[in-house]
Amino acid sequence: MLVALASFAIQSPGELGLKLGRCGENVCVAWVMPAGHAWHDGARPGMRVVSLNGENARAAVALESLREAELLSSNGRSLPASVTVEAITLPWARNSLWLTGALFALIGAVVLVRRPDAHVARQFGLFTGFMAVALAVAPAAGGPHAAWSLVVQFLSLLGLTASLPAFATAFVGDSRGFRTALRCFWLAGGILSIGYVTSVLIRPSFYSAVRIGFVLYFVGGVLSALVVLARQALVGGSPRSARDARLALTGIACGILPFVGLTLIPLGAMHESLVPSYVTAVLWGVIPLTFAYAILRHQVLGIRRLVHRGMVYGITTVVTLAIVFVLVVAVDSRVDGILRATSTPWVTAALLALGALLFHLLSRGVRILVDRFFYPAGVDSGTLLGAMRDDLVGGAHVGEVVSSMVTRLRESLRLEAVILFLGTTAETLRVTASSGCRADETIAFVRPRLLEAGFAGNGLSEMRWNSDMLLIARLETGSHVLGFLALGPKERGEVFLREERRLVETVTPILALAIRETSLLAELRDVSERLTDAEEAERGRIARDLHDGPLQKAILLGGGADGMLRDRKGVARELVAELRELCARLRPAILDDLGLVPALEWLLEQTAQGFTVTPRLTLRGMTEDDRLAPGTELALFRVTQEAVSNALKHGHARSIHVSLTRTMNGVELSITDDGNGSPMAGDLMRGLGIPGMRERLRQVGGSVSIASDERTGTMVSARIPYVVHGEQ
Repeated sequence: MLVALASFAIQSPGELGLKLGRCGENVCVAWVMPAGHAWHDGARPGMRVVSLNGENARAAVALESLREAELLSSNGRSLPASVTVEAITLPWARNSLWLTGALFALIGAVVLVRRPDAHVARQFGLFTGFMAVALAVAPAAGGPHAAWSLVVQFLSLLGLTASLPAFATAFVGDSRGFRTALRCFWLAGGILSIGYVTSVLIRPSFYSAVRIGFVLYFVGGVLSALVVLARQALVGGSPRSARDARLALTGIACGILPFVGLTLIPLGAMHESLVPSYVTAVLWGVIPLTFAYAILRHQVLGIRRLVHRGMVYGITTVVTLAIVFVLVVAVDSRVDGILRATSTPWVTAALLALGALLFHLLSRGVRILVDRFFYPAGVDSGTLLGAMRDDLVGGAHVGEVVSSMVTRLRESLRLEAVILFLGTTAETLRVTASSGCRADETIAFVRPRLLEAGFAGNGLSEMRWNSDMLLIARLETGSHVLGFLALGPKERGEVFLREERRLVETVTPILALAIRETSLLAELRDVSERLTDAEEAERGRIARDLHDGPLQKAILLGGGADGMLRDRKGVARELVAELRELCARLRPAILDDLGLVPALEWLLEQTAQGFTVTPRLTLRGMTEDDRLAPGTELALFRVTQEAVSNALKHGHARSIHVSLTRTMNGVELSITDDGNGSPMAGDLMRGLGIPGMRERLRQVGGSVSIASDERTGTMVSARIPYVVHGEQ
């Protein structure tokens, strides 16, 4: 845009940069543009105008395009002023300046695209942007310019000077140490800009002082930036930082110092430069070339790859759009005659529609050609999904299945790391599987940021890591979140393509399902083994109880003398009591006869009699006469029995509170104790504990959760919805 405006300004009729006004019967200069053609020829406000464009000033005062003027100075000396065309407007000089500006714009845009999160990258983009603008308008400001080109050039150079020290301090990583100096420097730049605006709008004679101040400001900004970089290059904290500072110092010094020493300082002091500005300004191109080399070879600014596939797509899209635009304009200029005369709007609309269709087809074709010749290896989603299906069907152990699927995903997408995190809180988050050469450093980067970033939405989320992009996918089945899958960075610093993102969105639910199903199978297998062991242990305990108690009494009753009838009756009563107690432990009859609430009351009474503990039962929305489905009552009773037993055995609780609540959606059971919860929770994880409770409730469509703390004890919460059993 600026190049087009600058080119238009060069081709437009020259302007002296004067505004005229009446001073009595004569014509005088009312305003003169600072640094314009008339200004350089000595014109100042208040001078009398003798002639304009070779005509008498009074007759030509209404002329709009002023190319020549004859003025009278205060001492009566004739002063000619005319529009001059400098060598800066020659095609080779103009094109070289624009090419140099394009290099700055390109390197700045690339750095911002690759590192938009980095402060130093934003400062570099600001510096290169001001430089590109200054170079773009330089030909217009040096030729038959318009007033706007001089204003843009001055302000862009002022912004360039202000941004250069800020970039240098950010580059060496010491912005805080120079914060006060930078603020003072920016304040000086603000004062200069106010002075320049004042000279343009109010008092043009003030520009002489502003010009000297600008030269000092520009030289001071360049030297301060070079000093900061030289200090880092000489006494840098690490060899890498010193090397980066040397590269930046070399590029900026070789690019700007010739302009400062050979053009700017002589121009400000002697009003004539030793070397033309369009020559020394071209040397500024050393700066983007140096930074491009430093990025490619040494990853300066944290950029591993300067140009990736996404940027290639963007460049080809812009080029294609420009070609289509030129074609549409060319066709539009050829459409004359009857068509244009009869239906101009329809012809224009048809050309626009044709151009849009042509752009769509060409952009897709160009992208296919780019992929075929520069990026031939694509993603074979069919092979990947088939291999993951085989892993899911043939694998038995959850760790083997997940590791194999993660490795296949990394190889297919050509990633440097794939990390599988299970858990959704800081306490439960853990690495379950990882693959790739950069897995360790990716884990170190992602783990502390994973929960803070709040990846709560559906689909994929992005996480920027220097110049690389990571994909974060939630692993969830239904409403249950299992963990997160971190993918990236890609090999050679490439970006994720749309097809790869869709593949990840397809694979993530499969991976989550594989994790859940294999985990459930492994858990069921483990629970089955534990139940078998528990069944054998329970059989042994029952056998010992029968042998030590009822069996001995039965033998006594069978072999005793007739004279001991009274003793036989007492033994028989003890035998009956022990058998009843044994049956109650196996399955209390009160649960089948009276229901869950009386059974819980009986359990707590037995607990209070056998242990020094204070149990308590609270009912909400239920009475002793309310009944639930037999499976529901049995599951809740067994969960309570297990929780109470563990609270006494492992938690050493002194009080136990059981709460049974009927809600609009189901039944909720809570068992809370004041014991030392951590040992109890660990025992539950090693034994039947949590798996046994979870399995009992899963059989009736319920769920269980356990919260344990050494200070507050343990709380077991179970919930069974009505919809499972059709109860109301």
